[in-house]
Parts: sequence; C-alpha cells; structure tokens
Amino acid sequence: MRNFAKLFYITIILTLLCFSIQTTLFIKSFNINSVLNNINLISSNEFKGRLPGSIENRQVSEYIKDNFKSNNLLPFEGNYFHSFGCFYPSKIEGNPYLKVIDSQGNLVKNYSYGKDFKEDMLNFRENAFSFSNENVIIQNDFMNINYNDGNFLIYSTNDYGSNFRSSFVKEAPYNMYVVTNKKVFSEIKDFIKSGHKIICFIPYSIKETELNNVVGYIKGINPNNDPIIISSHFDHLGEDLNGTIYSGALDNASGTSFMLELVKYIKSLGTPNRDIIFVSFNAEEFGCLGSKAFVDKYYSKIKNSTLLNFDMIGGSESVPLCIMGSDKDTANTPLIKELSVLCSFKNINFNYMFENASDHYFFREKGINAITFCDNDTSKIHTPKDKIEFINKNSIKRCYNIASLKIINSAFSGNLFYIYYKEILIISFILLFVFIKRQKNKTKIINLNKYLL
Repeated sequence: MRNFAKLFYITIILTLLCFSIQTTLFIKSFNINSVLNNINLISSNEFKGRLPGSIENRQVSEYIKDNFKSNNLLPFEGNYFHSFGCFYPSKIEGNPYLKVIDSQGNLVKNYSYGKDFKEDMLNFRENAFSFSNENVIIQNDFMNINYNDGNFLIYSTNDYGSNFRSSFVKEAPYNMYVVTNKKVFSEIKDFIKSGHKIICFIPYSIKETELNNVVGYIKGINPNNDPIIISSHFDHLGEDLNGTIYSGALDNASGTSFMLELVKYIKSLGTPNRDIIFVSFNAEEFGCLGSKAFVDKYYSKIKNSTLLNFDMIGGSESVPLCIMGSDKDTANTPLIKELSVLCSFKNINFNYMFENASDHYFFREKGINAITFCDNDTSKIHTPKDKIEFINKNSIKRCYNIASLKIINSAFSGNLFYIYYKEILIISFILLFVFIKRQKNKTKIINLNKYLL
C-alpha cells in the first residue's frame, strides 16, 4: 500500500513537472522590452505622428500587417486590410498668417506662427477669414466670427505653451479654429475696438482618402463560439506647420505595441476554443471612424463578440488602470463587473470611466460587449511631450496581468497551466526535491538499522 502511495505521489509530481516544463518551453512570455521597442519605433520621427491620410500613416499600417503575417495570423475575410473612406486635413501651399490691417490697408502687425498663434486641428472647411468690429462677437476668451456665411473661432488658453492639438472632427460647428496666447488675444480685442481689421490664413484643406484598418485572426477550434476581438488604434495627430511632431507614444503607440506583443503570447498558447480577431484601427483621432466602419461592415459576424481595446497603456503608475465603458454602461455591466473582479483578485488599483472616448464606443452603440483598458494619464497626450521616455513598465505589466487572465478564461477554458505554469514548475521541483530527500533519509535509516542489527 505504501509503495502504491509513493508511486501515485511521484506520478503526480512528474506529471505536473512535465506539463509545466513543456508549457514553459512553448509559451512565449509577454516581453515588456519588446513592447517598449515597438513604442519607440512607431512613435519615432520617422513616422511623423501617423496622421490619417499621410504616407507615414500608411507605412505604419504596413508594418502592423507584416507583423501579423510574420506571427502567422490569418487574413480576416481574405485580407489584412479593411479599407474605408475618410476626410482628413491636408497641408497646402502657403505660409500661415494672422495680421492686423488699418483702415488704409496698411500692415500694422504680423503675428508669429507658433509663438503667438496656431491652428487648432478641429476643422478646416475654410482656411481663411477676416473680421472687424462688424462681424465678430467678442467674449472673455473667445471671438465668434461670421465670414462669408461661415463661423470661425479664435480663442485663448492659459496653457498655450503646451502646444495641445485637438483631434480632427469634420462635422465640428466652426469652419476653422485658431488659438492664441492671452497677450495676443487681448491685443486683438484692442485692435478691433480701435477700428482695425484682422486677416488670417492657415494652409490646410480637407481632402478625401481611403484608409486601412489592419485585421488578422487566429482560427479557433469551434467557429460557433463567439469571437474575442483584441484591438488598439495606431493613428495620431501628425505634425504642425513648423514641423513639430506629435509622436503619440502613450496615445497610442503604446496600445498598438501592447497588442502586437499579445499576438505573440496568445499564438504560443496553441489553438483557442474560439476565433480571436486582432484589429489595429485607423482614424480614432478623427472620431473613431475606423472602428465605426469595421462594426458597420462586419456586424453580423461580430454581434455576439467581446472587444478588449487598448488605448494608452503605460502611463504613470500613480494613475489607476481604467476600465472604460460607454456613457450607457455602469460598474454592473457584466463585462466591466467581471474585469473589476479580476483586478481585485490581482490586487490591481483600478477605476472606471464611462465615456465614448475610444474605439469601444461604436461596438457598444450596436450592443456588442466592449471595453477599453486605459491608463488615463492625460498630462502629456496630444502634445509634443508624449514621448517614449515617459512610458512606465509597471503600468504595462499590470494591464497584461488582467488582459491575459481574461483572454485565458474566455478563449482557453481558464486553463490553470497557462495562468500558473511558472508557479507550478517551481512547486513541482520543490516537491520532487523533498520526495528524493525523504527517500534518501529513509535509505540511510534502513542501512543504519541493518548495521546496528
């Protein structure tokens, strides 16, 4: 009976040890340094801020496609690119100006682009306007100008020096937006009161183009199971007319790089029990247009799916990991509640946000389960300071700890070896060592007893 117990014990230990060694050898660990390397590349000056419609935006989409292919993701619906139409702001010939003209047509003052004024990228339905006291309404910090039956806005801000750049929104109410510092705004008000005229030109126009989302997938064992969608957006805000690049390291080279590393990790787990679709969305900064086009086109295929979107992963560790739902969600929305339980289980500091502020929005509008993971550190986003050196490794790790657990639970039947294989390996070695040690001690005792007898 004792021999049977020993045999059973050693069989269990060796089985656990073999499985954990095999899992350790085949699973590709999530490599945070690899994430950082991709953030560094995607947010580099080479890609000039990845503005939708630019050559550099297309180059990044090609890089992501090549990454999907090299990791053996299958093309979704026969293609790695999902194309959709989009309007974007395009630079045109000419130099920007904001000038003061007197009643005789003489130049009184010519303000300096960048130092005194610049465009806010919200809209460029028109790119030039002029006004005097007859066609302007002046408030404390903004001027509403009516010119050629269109509305234009000049406004001032206390943090003008941050070079904050808004997202482009073609349907924005004003034809063009111009921002100045407080001093210039005050001077313009005085010039208008004294009968002068202001003329302004910003060399942008709106053009139409075709953009690409990048899509690949892992085929699951059972195609009837509802798919999981893992996503991020790769676009950002380009560069201004002075050539200042908005790198977008946190927003959202980080989420894109996080997703690319997840591809390698998940592929190494073997075949999931359902399809896993990876999507890198374009034109999020233009109002989540890429994700909207994707949902509109593939709704019948994804209506029962679950979306995990990653937007700004690697912010300050002092900022909690945010689980973002739509404005119609609550902490009790099933997916959000499930993820909050996992955060609590992993002892991760988290909070909620219920805003339509990322690519989960149009999924939720169609009733599809969807959230965005986000380190809601807004201290540098949409400014030239959003650089790789401010990315935090620990924030990347904590998001991975939750996302990987959710993915394993949903797509790999909660396989404990995938979750705890490192711990099982260590424990198995310890148990094997203890067993061998005990057997050696027993042998010594038996030999001693024989000697004494």
